Amino acid sequence: MSAVTPKLAPRFPQSKRALTAAPPPWCAWGHLARRLASALALLTADLLIVTFFGFDIELLIERVWLPSTLTDALKLVLPGTELARIQFVIAVILCLILLKAYAPAERGQVKRRRLAAAVLGVATTNWTVLWEAGALGLEAYLVLASSLALALVLGALLVNTLLRLATPVRLRAARVLLVAGHHDIHRARRHPVVSDRSRFAVTAIFDPKGLQGDRALELLCQAMRQCHADTIVLYCGTLCDRAYRVVLDAGTATGCGLISLARSYGGAGSEPRMMWSKGSPMIVLASPAMRAVQLLLKRAVDILGAGFGLVALAPLMLVIAVAVRLQSRGPIVFGHRRVGIRGRPFRCLKFRSMRIDAEELLRRDPVLLSQYVKNNYKLPERSDPRITRLGRILRATSLDELPQLWNVLRGDMSLVGPRPVVPDELSEYGERSQVLLSLKPGVAGSWAVNGRSRVGYPRRAELELDYVRRWRFPLDLTILARTIPAILTRRGAH
Repeated sequence: MSAVTPKLAPRFPQSKRALTAAPPPWCAWGHLARRLASALALLTADLLIVTFFGFDIELLIERVWLPSTLTDALKLVLPGTELARIQFVIAVILCLILLKAYAPAERGQVKRRRLAAAVLGVATTNWTVLWEAGALGLEAYLVLASSLALALVLGALLVNTLLRLATPVRLRAARVLLVAGHHDIHRARRHPVVSDRSRFAVTAIFDPKGLQGDRALELLCQAMRQCHADTIVLYCGTLCDRAYRVVLDAGTATGCGLISLARSYGGAGSEPRMMWSKGSPMIVLASPAMRAVQLLLKRAVDILGAGFGLVALAPLMLVIAVAVRLQSRGPIVFGHRRVGIRGRPFRCLKFRSMRIDAEELLRRDPVLLSQYVKNNYKLPERSDPRITRLGRILRATSLDELPQLWNVLRGDMSLVGPRPVVPDELSEYGERSQVLLSLKPGVAGSWAVNGRSRVGYPRRAELELDYVRRWRFPLDLTILARTIPAILTRRGAH
């Protein structure tokens, strides 16, 4: 990869003809060829699938054991005549085209479009049967539509996989000229779009300072031709109107694609999306309404999960409670003062794993307190005189945290969230503590599945803040799935 900067301009031809040269044909035509190849391959696969459902699936149904009532119903919704079969194929393919199933899209959009095309395509040719056959016809319609949708989605996945394996990277990946400043290059290379080498091959880097001069358009067009790029990717923050116009003009002059990467990959509970207002585009980075809906869903899962956990784990918690009481005098459950959402203090419940005078022992020993603060507000596992023998086992297995399910049920905590901190720890976050406290602390979290006590500040702060900034409900499900292996391996647990 080479860097193209304004200082390299003398190496480019300076003739007037360079400014009026025809756009390189491989730019626009290369993009079109890639899109057509993908669309034609998908269309061919869809034609085969839909034709099978229209002409041959009845033969398959006769050979596969199904309830007789369902078999009879399916025969009602399946096209019976040659004309009806042709209409069925045309209807489904037209629905796929109208719903943009062959346009570039993310995997989730591909699934939704194909599902909608199957539902509408089957309904278009069977709407009279649905009215006349009643519940039996509706059942058969749902079976046929869902089967067709599944086949279309799997077919698209198979075609895209085969295209990716059969097409060399140099042919399927767009050749990119990355417009990024010196301090942004490292972050730009880590961006999910730029780092996907199967889709984008960065061939050169252009310094955005070169967009300011009188010869900015000439420099950018010549840079495109020099590195044979067919796509310009912007990662340089906000450009002035003149510099932005230069980039647009370069795209027009060379026939290349233009992509502007957001400096933030998305707000909490949302994804950046384009909206139009009075003919002007704007990018929505955060959606409070979407975040509120996901928070309601998160709370519902917290209540169900905590309630089920308390009931299912009640025998185990009873055994632990008896063991704690027999091990040492004092309360079975200890409530430690932590900071919750919006700075609200609460008592974070745990099975007591320390001596009853643990807090006093820590505060009256300056050396121990200093060691506690330097070690990320936790003493080293084997040198903490406050922990009981049973407490070491409970901490290593994370069983001491089971009472926090009651905190979750009460609303003090969530099943997944940032680790609850003591007031002194907020200094590690500085002014960013407001971001940390915008979500409820969690029993499980990003820090817990990425090393736990092995990860200290400031790395711990970055992990927690990254979770809050990227938070969406599916992220919680991912962390929950990683929590059990982390507990079983005891990574950083003490």
